[in-house]
Amino acid sequence: MRLQPPCMPFNQIKKIFLKEVDIEFRQQFSIGGIFLFTATVIYMIYKSFNSIDPREWTVLIWIVVLFSGLNASVKSFLQEKKETYLYYYTLFNPTDLALAKLAYNFVFLFVIFVVSTLFMSIFADSPIKDFTLFFGSAALGIFGISVIFTFVSLLASAEGNSSTLMSVLALPLVLPILLIMLKASAASARLLTDTAIDQDLLIVAGIDGLGCDAGILCVVKFLILLLNGVVKNVTVDSDKTMRM
Repeated sequence: MRLQPPCMPFNQIKKIFLKEVDIEFRQQFSIGGIFLFTATVIYMIYKSFNSIDPREWTVLIWIVVLFSGLNASVKSFLQEKKETYLYYYTLFNPTDLALAKLAYNFVFLFVIFVVSTLFMSIFADSPIKDFTLFFGSAALGIFGISVIFTFVSLLASAEGNSSTLMSVLALPLVLPILLIMLKASAASARLLTDTAIDQDLLIVAGIDGLGCDAGILCVVKFLILLLNGVVKNVTVDSDKTMRM
């Protein structure tokens, strides 16, 4: 019998990514609720301000994206049971699982950003002049936010699936990235002339890289410890059952 060649890491990541997409579309109420939350918040902002100036526009778009993204990313690991990770361990490498979760959260958060931008442009004219800088800097910032939200979600899942703990841990960590994103968005709207914006984006890229590397190492170690604990619990329960 001819053996199947082992799957490349990219193929494994793709499989996990598609699994996440499939689960998301099966739970249409969940994804619909997130976009409904985004649209509702933007409409309430519009009715409250009546007219939104360019500076307020660039600030409000990131506030909406931040909290919509937090609601979307909170279930990265919180919706999974510990026993599920034991099953995943027999199928996937922990690093592939972490990268797939990260890729999915990045794509999902970027879609939320694009939808939020469209909604804000409908209710208030978009002040953005440099769309390349706007969406390019947003991609860097959203990747960093995705890294933080994904790996903080894993830590929160170890503490009894506490979404409150995730909010407390994640929001202070995304603050430096968010401040640079506000600056980049203002520059893309020509609200300020800053020749150092390229250096700021390089700082965000460095934060993204360091956060991704450190996060993946933590995920691998954490999943191995978590799975060892699950295996021990299963073994103890089996021994008790056999004794009875």
